[in-house]
Amino acid sequence: MLIHGLKAVVFAKHLDIMKKISFLISAHNEEKIIGRTLENLINLPYENYEIILGLDGCTDNTERIVKSFALKSEKIKYYKTNLRQGKPAVIDEIIKKAEGEIIIINDADWIFEAENSKALQSLVSLFDKPKIGGVVPGIVLEENPLNVKEANLGYKMVYYSSFFWLQFQKECFTKKEGNLRYIQDPRMFFTNIFLKKLYKQNTSLADDYERTIDILDAGYKLVLSEDINFPRMIAPYSPVPLKDLFFQKIRTSFAREQVNKKSSVQLTVANYYLPFILFSLKKSWKTSIKTGLIISFWIMITALASIISKTRKMDTKSGWKLRIRR
Repeated sequence: MLIHGLKAVVFAKHLDIMKKISFLISAHNEEKIIGRTLENLINLPYENYEIILGLDGCTDNTERIVKSFALKSEKIKYYKTNLRQGKPAVIDEIIKKAEGEIIIINDADWIFEAENSKALQSLVSLFDKPKIGGVVPGIVLEENPLNVKEANLGYKMVYYSSFFWLQFQKECFTKKEGNLRYIQDPRMFFTNIFLKKLYKQNTSLADDYERTIDILDAGYKLVLSEDINFPRMIAPYSPVPLKDLFFQKIRTSFAREQVNKKSSVQLTVANYYLPFILFSLKKSWKTSIKTGLIISFWIMITALASIISKTRKMDTKSGWKLRIRR
């Protein structure tokens, strides 16, 4: 009995040292993909974590699938909403129930990839450093050579535009200090891994961009993760229909306008969009003619979507419906 008691004390102390992580998922009609996402999460090489889902007015089999996983793993908790509210509203509710010191917002169609327990612990230990409030991805979500090679045009547009955008962001708005690279300017960096105490209610379609602004405004630092082997989100979806991509670009344009009103750093054609367009055109055409054509087409679609977004009546709740089908 004494030995068992000592083991329990050691285990409790071990959990105390390991910061608790809360994975938050907003899910609306995700029956095709939610099982894959949860299967991955319940098998993470880490002990002290929980998975909290907000079921956002689901009308398919999502709830049944989530319930079956909750019966298999006590790490999973889920809560239902009667009406479709959109991701910001769902996260705002379920984060109140989170016990973790570290929050990881895991979209329903993302896979959180962690090679081993050592890699996960390296992520958690970043928060031991004073004033580090979150981690920003420095690797494209769609970074999978096989997927890119075999994907349709829509997927390739998403991948290459994101790839050159991250290069642009890194060169212009980050700074290396020691062995870490930090965000120097909040514009267009997305934060989904952060300290819970720094969370503020997000109301725009660009909730992850809002969090970046909030964390930096609170006087904390954000680390840019550049190592492909560091724990990160990957997007396994493919293909991406061009129609869905176009509607998503309309949503993205509206989201930028929402957050622009909140940020002290105003994004304009002169100080951000034109420099990025010139940067991506130069890099893409230098890569290959095919890549240059893909980026050129993406720029045309983005410009058209931006024009249309200014003519549509939209709010955060309705805007979440303009997403890529999964």
